[in-house]
Amino acid sequence: MKQAKRTAPTDAAATIATDHPTPALKSQAPLAVIEPDLEEDAGAGLEGTDAASFAIPFLVVLQRGSPQVDKTSGSAVPGAEPGMLYSTVSGRLFDGERGVTLVPAAYQRRFLRWGPRGSDSAGFKGELTPEEVDAMRARGELKELDNRLYVPAEDGTVNEKRCDRVADVRNHFCVLAHDDGTYENVLLSLASTQIKKSRALMSALAALKRRGRDGAPYTPATFDTMLRLTTVPEKNDKGSWYGVRFEIIGPVTDPVVRAAAKALWRSVRGGKTTARYADAAAVEGWEEHGSGSSSAEF
Repeated sequence: MKQAKRTAPTDAAATIATDHPTPALKSQAPLAVIEPDLEEDAGAGLEGTDAASFAIPFLVVLQRGSPQVDKTSGSAVPGAEPGMLYSTVSGRLFDGERGVTLVPAAYQRRFLRWGPRGSDSAGFKGELTPEEVDAMRARGELKELDNRLYVPAEDGTVNEKRCDRVADVRNHFCVLAHDDGTYENVLLSLASTQIKKSRALMSALAALKRRGRDGAPYTPATFDTMLRLTTVPEKNDKGSWYGVRFEIIGPVTDPVVRAAAKALWRSVRGGKTTARYADAAAVEGWEEHGSGSSSAEF
């Protein structure tokens, strides 16, 4: 029986040897690749989420005692060194000397209640507004000892090793702009020795003036300004640590980043974005001093 002649495969189709001649296949034009409309699907899959569904990363300054730095802690992060900036959610590290670019979106002052260290009730117990703290102080529910606030015992006395303490923190909700054009929301929470840095930053932002369309000066929204955040070594007679330093770069140049910062401002203002302090407390020293202070006792 005569067999069909074998021929080499072609781009259009490969001929297969059979007992019967194979009819020629018509060449077809390549199928068009349909690009998905990514913007049309923006936000899909996030329906039903609320403030409790997300954890905004804390941006913290690593100290010598931070478990991310200590190779024997079981929580060490490869490459982590004191003075670096660290994202508590992504685990990403940033060189503290080189710094990062931030767009400040929203600011909050809060007071955090912590149980005594080393006790059964240690840890984060909730946050208070400045107004709530003022009312508690007026009722005698908070007392000051060595420039710190404590919840007194039932008999009205304060023992710093047994009483809950209430720490003043300044929260800066920011957009961190990466060099590759991407960005993420972060929270820089400053306390203790770094509160003066927070005050200086807010004063500088409030003092900024730009010319409007009519030539009249106005104070721009904070999310219209870019900052450079770096870390610097600091010390006093109680210890040494790495703190933060802010430098105003100028107006935001990327409209996408500005839009993201404005959206974060709206989310914080509307109560949809909140802080999870337990995430930041995993970094040694944060519980006592916030993102930019030391792990030494003051």
